[in-house]
Amino acid sequence: MKMTTLAAAVVRSLRELGTPRAGDAVVVALSGGPDSVALLDALRESGRRRRFEVVAAHMDHGLRPESAADAAFCRNLCDRLGVRLIVGSADVRARAGRDRAGIEDAAREERYAFLRRAAETEGAATIAVAHTRDDQAETFLLRLVRGSGSAGLGAMRARAGLLTRPLLGVGRIEVMEHLRARGLDWREDASNSDLRIARNRVRHELLPYLERHFNPRIRETLARTAALLADEHDRLAEGALDLYRQAARRDGAAVVLDGEALRHAPRPVARQLVRAALAEAGGLLRVKAAHVEKILDTSSREGPSGRRLSLPGGREALFRFGNVRIALREVAGQAPA
Repeated sequence: MKMTTLAAAVVRSLRELGTPRAGDAVVVALSGGPDSVALLDALRESGRRRRFEVVAAHMDHGLRPESAADAAFCRNLCDRLGVRLIVGSADVRARAGRDRAGIEDAAREERYAFLRRAAETEGAATIAVAHTRDDQAETFLLRLVRGSGSAGLGAMRARAGLLTRPLLGVGRIEVMEHLRARGLDWREDASNSDLRIARNRVRHELLPYLERHFNPRIRETLARTAALLADEHDRLAEGALDLYRQAARRDGAAVVLDGEALRHAPRPVARQLVRAALAEAGGLLRVKAAHVEKILDTSSREGPSGRRLSLPGGREALFRFGNVRIALREVAGQAPA
């Protein structure tokens, strides 16, 4: 059978990523949508040739009436393809309440936690997710209009730790061509047409407008720009790592940044120091460029010791004795360690 453009792109991507190897296992995130169905099929075929095992993982978010039918579709598809399937579920609304987060953020956190558990159970070398070049362009625009720096505009990486994105170099046109060539069905998520969701407005309104009036290849252009920014950001972060080791120290669950080092570092390097401290003291979920800039601006100004800035995730930055302490927000009357 002739290899499709998408299948060839997956083979090329796996070779460049260096994973998986013969004897490895790969967990594939399977929603039942066209992108994930195409990725599962292409990886299954590649796995036969390169002798690695493919395991599908489907999570029921419990948010839509069709979710049980989605799970049944994934079971039938995996039976047809001869792929083992792991199915999980989560109470996303409860997670959103606990984290004081939006439903989309909570669903993403639950989904990736489920995928990590599946990978651990299977001893998988990687988790493959089906983000495409179109997803990359959408993510770039969403972060641009929200005011991201180079870290955010770098959008999604082809490899991020255990996570890989073998379809990041192909678009939805190639996805649909693969599905037709292979005679594969898929599930449509009705919420993908809901224009109250910002990503859907970018997908159905903004990107088509940019294609018509500015650049017919805007998706490829934006994805390429994101890749360039990601590369530049990563190189800058590597250069800031040595300084971070000197300028930061742990204080229990908190991270304390040396104020002098922060104030004397070039602004782009100082941003990396703050982001690294935030990542170490609770992660970067919902952290925006504005939070980083506010920390740097406050640190650079003269002011009384004890100033505080609220941060995502129930955290705060405490400016004390010239240093910056990033930790969970303190309760009234409790002094920092």
